[in-house]
Amino acid sequence: MGTGKNLKMRTGLEEPLIWSSRSLGTPFSRPRWCSPSRPTLPPAVSCWRCKCLLPSCSLGSVVFDCFEAALGAEVRLWSYTQPRYQKELNLTQQLPALPWLSVSADGDDVHLVLDVSEEQHFGLSLYWNQVQGPTKPWWHSNLTGPRNITLNHTDLFPCLCIQVWPLEPDSVRTSLCPFKEDPRAHRNLWRAARLRLLSPQGWQLNAPCLLLAEATLCWQAPGGGPCLSLVPPLSRENVTVNKTLELPLLNAHPNLCVQVSSWEKLQLQECLWADSLGALKDDMLLLETRGPQDNRSLCALEPSGCTPLLSQASTRAARLGEQLLQDLQSGQCLQLWEDDLRALWACPMDKYVHQRWALVWLACLLLASALFLLFLVKKNQVKGWLRLLKEDLRAGAVARGRATLLVYSAEDSGFERLVGALASALCQLPLRVAVDLWSRRELSAQGPLAWFHAQRRQTLQEGGVVVLLFSPGAVALCHEWLQDGASASAPHGPHDAFAASLSCVLPDFLQGRAPGRYVGAYFEGLLHSEAVPALFRSVPVFSLPSQLPDFLRTLQGPGTLRPGRLGERAKRVSRALQPALDQLLQPPGDPGDPEDGTRVGT
Repeated sequence: MGTGKNLKMRTGLEEPLIWSSRSLGTPFSRPRWCSPSRPTLPPAVSCWRCKCLLPSCSLGSVVFDCFEAALGAEVRLWSYTQPRYQKELNLTQQLPALPWLSVSADGDDVHLVLDVSEEQHFGLSLYWNQVQGPTKPWWHSNLTGPRNITLNHTDLFPCLCIQVWPLEPDSVRTSLCPFKEDPRAHRNLWRAARLRLLSPQGWQLNAPCLLLAEATLCWQAPGGGPCLSLVPPLSRENVTVNKTLELPLLNAHPNLCVQVSSWEKLQLQECLWADSLGALKDDMLLLETRGPQDNRSLCALEPSGCTPLLSQASTRAARLGEQLLQDLQSGQCLQLWEDDLRALWACPMDKYVHQRWALVWLACLLLASALFLLFLVKKNQVKGWLRLLKEDLRAGAVARGRATLLVYSAEDSGFERLVGALASALCQLPLRVAVDLWSRRELSAQGPLAWFHAQRRQTLQEGGVVVLLFSPGAVALCHEWLQDGASASAPHGPHDAFAASLSCVLPDFLQGRAPGRYVGAYFEGLLHSEAVPALFRSVPVFSLPSQLPDFLRTLQGPGTLRPGRLGERAKRVSRALQPALDQLLQPPGDPGDPEDGTRVGT
């Protein structure tokens, strides 16, 4: 609260006012108004001007030109006449309040809430409070009434401050820096920081706020890996942001980089000379240590430590120690830094790398020459080996993996044994053979039609072939389907896939999609070639076992095997089929027939 004792009045006004009032015997009148005066005080307070009207217009008025009072305070003006306290003049006035400001977070956004009256005008400024130099404005606006302003989390910095004030002359300004301890603000600050090369040995760390950091030099070898710190011999140096710093170097090198750390955590690393001096070089960094009486020792700075040049270590520097020492003595190394006791040298390693690769290429050339000479000496034998290898690879890539689906009519156990013998022989070629004899459990679970449809689709998708094995029973089923269509009789047994397959096979033949996907076959002695329905002759139909070579060539694909090897395989398949075929062709009642069953004749 302000009192009359705190008033700062104009010089020469107090005494005339007292004497004039005493002579008239009249009291002071009450002050009519108080308003802000010109800014004559620091921004923590405001300068106010009050005018007090006296009762007589001839006497005029007294103006209190300036006194200290803070916004939002209650001001009391108190004065009196002489003798003291006989007449008093009092005034109490409430000055305008400061805008109320709060900061709240909502996910990635930050809200600035200003609570002021509806009609009050105020100014809002966002600025970076920099220790070095004046504050740096970022955003400013004059606003009216309560406001809610949103900032993105990427705009936050530890030195970002908010200042708000009423739009009155000489008003108090309220400042708040709420993000000093915000982790997001510190992360944004390091993301915004940049290392910049200003001169051959000058560099600068640019950042919007003050940073507590240390800088040191490191050596970055090509091919990745950590940057090798040069502490010692070079010491760490405190960094002042936005200020040019000098590097204690005699010469620049593209492998020299600057590391900036904060609280022993690496924050920035830049190879400042990468743009001006080119890519990283495969140079060896040597540390020279000087002792008394001009004695000196040399070691190579490597990730494992400082390796003496003339040592038995298994590092590259130790193996090339004598050569590197000669390069240093002959002036081929570049001096980077030096003090009274130590020095740093960068020695090129390109020539040693080239020598190593030259030896490798020479060895490869000698090996190629030896192989060429061997080829000339044994030309015919080499050609034979290559031809055999080519045939084996082709047979393995094409024939070995081709899928084959055998479809037949299950007439009796003898015919099933014959089909089983054929399937087993084809697997030895080898082919990937599918037949319902080996999938009875799946056939019972899925049903003949579903099982055949799945096997046929998989075989054709893999580029395989479907083999239709015709028998008297299969021919009869085909005629029934061709004559009656969908009203054909049901399958003869729960495992007869042939009858179920006709609903999928016949459309392929009727629509011309069968060539290249289907192959027909029948066994000699069980069926004549004329018995095969004409519809199925649009694809090759083979008589077994006399046409086995052609049958196998069709299954395996053209050009996969030589004629000699194809004939050998056909003989093996024929030998496997013959016992089962002879047993099936034996007349009923023959002592060699183990079963007393009947066979459907031709």
